[in-house]
Amino acid sequence: MSDATNELVAGESSYSSSYGTPRSIPKFQHPSHEMLKDSGFTKLAYSKFRVKCLKERQKLGIGQSQEMNTLFRFWSFFLRSHFNRNMYEEFKQYAVEDSKASYRYGIECLFRFYSYGLEKKFRSDLMQDFQKETLQDYNSGNLYGLEKYWAFRKYYKGSRKYHTMPELEVALSKYKALEDFRTAVAPQQE
Repeated sequence: MSDATNELVAGESSYSSSYGTPRSIPKFQHPSHEMLKDSGFTKLAYSKFRVKCLKERQKLGIGQSQEMNTLFRFWSFFLRSHFNRNMYEEFKQYAVEDSKASYRYGIECLFRFYSYGLEKKFRSDLMQDFQKETLQDYNSGNLYGLEKYWAFRKYYKGSRKYHTMPELEVALSKYKALEDFRTAVAPQQE
Protein backbone atom coordinates (compact mmCIF):
# COMPACT_ATOMS: atom_id res chain seq x y z
CA MET A 1 0.00 0.00 0.00
CA SER A 2 1.22 3.50 -0.75
CA ASP A 3 1.65 6.15 1.95
CA ALA A 4 -1.43 7.97 0.63
CA THR A 5 -3.51 4.81 0.89
CA ASN A 6 -2.26 4.15 4.43
CA GLU A 7 -3.30 7.67 5.43
CA LEU A 8 -6.79 7.18 3.99
CA VAL A 9 -7.14 3.88 5.79
CA ALA A 10 -6.19 5.64 9.04
CA GLY A 11 -9.24 7.90 8.64
CA GLU A 12 -7.68 10.97 7.09
CA SER A 13 -8.85 12.70 3.94
CA SER A 14 -6.59 13.32 1.01
CA TYR A 15 -6.29 16.14 -1.49
CA SER A 16 -3.91 16.82 -4.36
CA SER A 17 -1.60 19.77 -4.49
CA SER A 18 -1.17 21.74 -7.70
CA TYR A 19 1.67 19.32 -8.51
CA GLY A 20 -0.60 16.26 -8.29
CA THR A 21 1.03 14.84 -5.16
CA PRO A 22 -1.58 13.60 -2.68
CA ARG A 23 -1.40 15.22 0.75
CA SER A 24 -3.35 14.30 3.83
CA ILE A 25 -5.72 16.57 5.67
CA PRO A 26 -5.36 15.93 9.37
CA LYS A 27 -8.47 14.58 11.03
CA PHE A 28 -9.89 17.33 13.29
CA GLN A 29 -11.01 16.37 16.73
CA HIS A 30 -12.25 18.88 19.25
CA PRO A 31 -10.23 18.87 22.51
CA SER A 32 -13.35 17.86 24.45
CA HIS A 33 -13.56 14.58 22.48
CA GLU A 34 -10.00 13.66 23.43
CA MET A 35 -10.69 14.41 27.10
CA LEU A 36 -13.69 12.07 27.10
CA LYS A 37 -11.52 9.10 26.12
CA ASP A 38 -10.51 6.86 29.01
CA SER A 39 -6.92 8.03 29.13
CA GLY A 40 -7.42 11.39 27.42
CA PHE A 41 -8.31 13.60 30.38
CA THR A 42 -5.53 15.69 31.85
CA LYS A 43 -5.98 18.50 34.28
CA LEU A 44 -3.87 20.85 32.14
CA ALA A 45 -5.80 20.16 28.92
CA TYR A 46 -9.11 20.57 30.75
CA SER A 47 -7.97 23.79 32.41
CA LYS A 48 -6.92 25.32 29.07
CA PHE A 49 -10.15 24.20 27.41
CA ARG A 50 -12.28 25.53 30.29
CA VAL A 51 -10.54 28.94 30.31
CA LYS A 52 -10.97 29.25 26.53
CA CYS A 53 -14.70 28.50 26.78
CA LEU A 54 -15.31 30.87 29.68
CA LYS A 55 -13.38 33.68 27.98
CA GLU A 56 -15.44 33.26 24.83
CA ARG A 57 -18.65 33.27 26.89
CA GLN A 58 -17.57 36.47 28.60
CA LYS A 59 -16.59 38.09 25.30
CA LEU A 60 -19.66 37.07 23.27
CA GLY A 61 -22.26 36.97 26.04
CA ILE A 62 -24.51 34.34 27.54
CA GLY A 63 -25.88 31.98 24.93
CA GLN A 64 -23.59 33.18 22.14
CA SER A 65 -20.56 30.94 22.63
CA GLN A 66 -20.36 27.65 20.76
CA GLU A 67 -17.33 26.74 22.86
CA MET A 68 -19.44 27.15 26.01
CA ASN A 69 -22.00 24.77 24.50
CA THR A 70 -19.18 22.29 24.02
CA LEU A 71 -18.14 22.73 27.64
CA PHE A 72 -21.73 22.12 28.80
CA ARG A 73 -21.79 18.92 26.70
CA PHE A 74 -18.40 17.87 28.04
CA TRP A 75 -19.50 18.36 31.65
CA SER A 76 -22.73 16.44 31.03
CA PHE A 77 -20.84 13.39 29.73
CA PHE A 78 -17.64 13.52 31.78
CA LEU A 79 -19.27 13.91 35.19
CA ARG A 80 -21.41 10.81 34.71
CA SER A 81 -18.33 8.60 35.06
CA HIS A 82 -15.83 10.90 36.80
CA PHE A 83 -17.75 12.95 39.32
CA ASN A 84 -15.93 15.99 40.67
CA ARG A 85 -17.77 18.26 43.09
CA ASN A 86 -16.10 21.53 42.00
CA MET A 87 -16.62 20.79 38.31
CA TYR A 88 -20.25 19.89 38.96
CA GLU A 89 -20.91 23.06 40.98
CA GLU A 90 -19.42 25.19 38.21
CA PHE A 91 -21.51 23.34 35.60
CA LYS A 92 -24.67 23.93 37.62
CA GLN A 93 -23.81 27.59 38.28
CA TYR A 94 -23.33 28.47 34.60
CA ALA A 95 -26.28 26.36 33.43
CA VAL A 96 -28.65 28.05 35.89
CA GLU A 97 -27.22 31.49 35.10
CA ASP A 98 -27.74 30.93 31.37
CA SER A 99 -31.26 29.63 31.96
CA LYS A 100 -32.19 32.76 33.89
CA ALA A 101 -31.09 34.73 30.82
CA SER A 102 -33.44 32.57 28.67
CA TYR A 103 -30.66 30.50 27.18
CA ARG A 104 -31.59 26.84 27.70
CA TYR A 105 -28.74 24.72 26.31
CA GLY A 106 -26.73 24.52 29.55
CA ILE A 107 -29.70 23.67 31.78
CA GLU A 108 -30.82 20.99 29.34
CA CYS A 109 -27.32 19.46 29.48
CA LEU A 110 -27.56 19.60 33.27
CA PHE A 111 -30.90 17.75 33.23
CA ARG A 112 -29.42 15.09 30.91
CA PHE A 113 -26.50 14.76 33.32
CA TYR A 114 -28.90 14.25 36.22
CA SER A 115 -31.09 11.68 34.49
CA TYR A 116 -28.35 9.60 32.85
CA GLY A 117 -25.75 10.19 35.56
CA LEU A 118 -28.05 9.11 38.38
CA GLU A 119 -28.95 5.98 36.43
CA LYS A 120 -25.27 5.17 36.22
CA LYS A 121 -24.48 5.95 39.87
CA PHE A 122 -27.16 7.13 42.25
CA ARG A 123 -26.16 9.94 44.63
CA SER A 124 -28.76 11.32 47.03
CA ASP A 125 -27.23 14.82 47.00
CA LEU A 126 -27.53 14.99 43.22
CA MET A 127 -31.07 13.65 43.43
CA GLN A 128 -31.95 16.56 45.71
CA ASP A 129 -30.39 19.00 43.25
CA PHE A 130 -32.23 17.33 40.36
CA GLN A 131 -35.53 17.87 42.14
CA LYS A 132 -34.76 21.47 43.12
CA GLU A 133 -33.62 22.43 39.61
CA THR A 134 -36.59 20.63 38.05
CA LEU A 135 -39.04 22.51 40.24
CA GLN A 136 -37.29 25.82 39.55
CA ASP A 137 -37.37 25.13 35.82
CA TYR A 138 -41.05 24.19 35.95
CA ASN A 139 -41.92 27.29 38.01
CA SER A 140 -40.11 29.38 35.39
CA GLY A 141 -42.51 28.13 32.72
CA ASN A 142 -40.56 25.20 31.25
CA LEU A 143 -41.31 21.49 30.94
CA TYR A 144 -37.93 20.06 29.91
CA GLY A 145 -36.65 19.38 33.43
CA LEU A 146 -39.98 17.93 34.53
CA GLU A 147 -40.01 15.61 31.52
CA LYS A 148 -36.48 14.40 32.30
CA TYR A 149 -37.37 13.87 35.96
CA TRP A 150 -40.60 12.06 35.04
CA ALA A 151 -38.71 9.73 32.67
CA PHE A 152 -35.96 9.10 35.24
CA ARG A 153 -38.53 8.22 37.86
CA LYS A 154 -40.42 5.94 35.48
CA TYR A 155 -37.43 4.02 34.09
CA TYR A 156 -34.84 3.99 36.90
CA LYS A 157 -35.01 0.68 38.75
CA GLY A 158 -34.36 2.18 42.18
CA SER A 159 -36.72 5.12 41.73
CA ARG A 160 -38.97 4.23 44.66
CA LYS A 161 -36.06 4.35 47.11
CA TYR A 162 -36.09 8.13 47.34
CA HIS A 163 -38.63 10.75 48.33
CA THR A 164 -39.94 13.25 45.78
CA MET A 165 -40.66 16.78 46.97
CA PRO A 166 -44.45 17.34 47.44
CA GLU A 167 -44.51 20.36 45.09
CA LEU A 168 -42.85 18.26 42.42
CA GLU A 169 -45.37 15.45 42.95
CA VAL A 170 -48.18 17.94 42.27
CA ALA A 171 -46.56 19.06 39.01
CA LEU A 172 -45.88 15.45 37.96
CA SER A 173 -49.47 14.36 38.65
CA LYS A 174 -50.61 16.05 35.41
CA TYR A 175 -48.48 13.70 33.28
CA LYS A 176 -49.22 9.99 32.95
CA ALA A 177 -47.18 9.21 29.84
CA LEU A 178 -44.18 10.66 28.02
CA GLU A 179 -46.49 11.68 25.17
CA ASP A 180 -48.33 13.99 27.59
CA PHE A 181 -45.28 16.28 27.54
CA ARG A 182 -45.46 16.57 23.74
CA THR A 183 -48.98 18.00 23.82
CA ALA A 184 -48.70 19.94 27.07
CA VAL A 185 -48.67 23.70 27.30
CA ALA A 186 -45.80 25.06 29.40
CA PRO A 187 -46.91 26.23 32.84
CA GLN A 188 -47.35 29.92 33.56
CA GLN A 189 -44.38 31.52 35.25
CA GLU A 190 -44.80 31.95 38.99
